[in-house]
Amino acid sequence: MRFSKDCFAMILGTAALASLSAGCGSSNTTAEKSSTPAPTPAPAAAPAPAPAPKIAVSKAVKAKAATPAPGPNAKKAASFTSVGKGKAVHTGAGHDKGDYLAWSEEIDLADDGTPVTTDVAVDNKHKVLYFARERTFGCANGGTADGSVLMAIFGTGNTLGKPAGSGWYVAELDPGECGVAAAGLYGCRFDVDGNPTQCGSAVIHEDTDEVDITEVTPGAGPGGATK
Repeated sequence: MRFSKDCFAMILGTAALASLSAGCGSSNTTAEKSSTPAPTPAPAAAPAPAPAPKIAVSKAVKAKAATPAPGPNAKKAASFTSVGKGKAVHTGAGHDKGDYLAWSEEIDLADDGTPVTTDVAVDNKHKVLYFARERTFGCANGGTADGSVLMAIFGTGNTLGKPAGSGWYVAELDPGECGVAAAGLYGCRFDVDGNPTQCGSAVIHEDTDEVDITEVTPGAGPGGATK
């Protein structure tokens, strides 16, 4: 079959138009796909809090640390032997016990307006004040626990060169309390505002009035995996 020149030109034009239409359709489809927003990734889960007590440094405790002396209704001890109970205790080992003054008095430990009898001791030579009591306290994981608590606050001019008002606290915990896997001593260091700066399993150093803190992952006991 033979086609005229005009017919052949018409056939070529129709084919080119079809090809152009197909190309434009593909381009539009691609543009539509590329303009579709990517799905928002799910937020990462918050890490589980470290197993540790969470004990507030109350206003009354801060005031007592600023002026470490027995109050008018305090019951002074004849001599210093120790402050605290169980593993949460300071015995003054490595120090001259004659440098200590010990007493008990009612102090509002929870800022709830309810003073409770608290054992207190101050190392007048090294300028460190200790508070101790069997009490109920909070946990970093939101729970509560009961046990012996010892808190140390560094005073003005302390021999360790620590910021006045900073310190540490420890509590003796049973398995399951505050999320700990094993019984032992746990606690935190805190800054001058009472904010915890490091928490985990704890070891008290009597000779330096300090505490070692080992951060542990949930489910680990004293000396467990560090974070």
